[in-house]
Amino acid sequence: MRVEERTRLAVELHDSIAQTLTGVSFQIDAAERTLPHEATETAGYIAAARKTLLSCREELRRCLWDLRSETLAEPDMQDAIEKTIRPHIHGADVAIRFHASRRSIPDVIAHNVLSIVRELCVNAVKHGGAGRIRIAGELKYGVLRFVVRDDGRGFSVNDRPGPAQGHFGLQGIKERTRRLHGTLKLESKTGSGTAATVEIPL
Repeated sequence: MRVEERTRLAVELHDSIAQTLTGVSFQIDAAERTLPHEATETAGYIAAARKTLLSCREELRRCLWDLRSETLAEPDMQDAIEKTIRPHIHGADVAIRFHASRRSIPDVIAHNVLSIVRELCVNAVKHGGAGRIRIAGELKYGVLRFVVRDDGRGFSVNDRPGPAQGHFGLQGIKERTRRLHGTLKLESKTGSGTAATVEIPL
């Protein structure tokens, strides 16, 4: 898809979906204001709905950025990753070592890899308070493998917040990886950072 067409689509999505989400946000605020003080259970559902809506708005913003971006045209995968994540991780120390030619990776897979890496980095900074992120990847024997490590607070892999709590990041990464017939391995524990390893067959 040409840049002009992607830009036109981004504008249409912004004018339609973004405005709709803003309207939903106003409705949630109005519903919360009308709740009686004792309706704590309902208030919990509304708070979860607000988190879900916020996650949707953030994902839409990233999708719009992707549509307007020429990152996929980058001949070097390291540069593509750098340009993709840099606007979203202000202040973090990031090092990238990605040994895979951009030309050897189909566009669909490259787009998903960039989205996965960005989400992992955003999670590391936003939720984990990471100050350092290391990204390494290689293409070997027909498998694209990459690892994103951070020095953040970490979390319990078996007891982490999910969609029910308004957290969709890791769920989205799992779904992207599954659609590409790949695997995702998470290693983390409270206080020791996180390492995410993704393997995708080409």
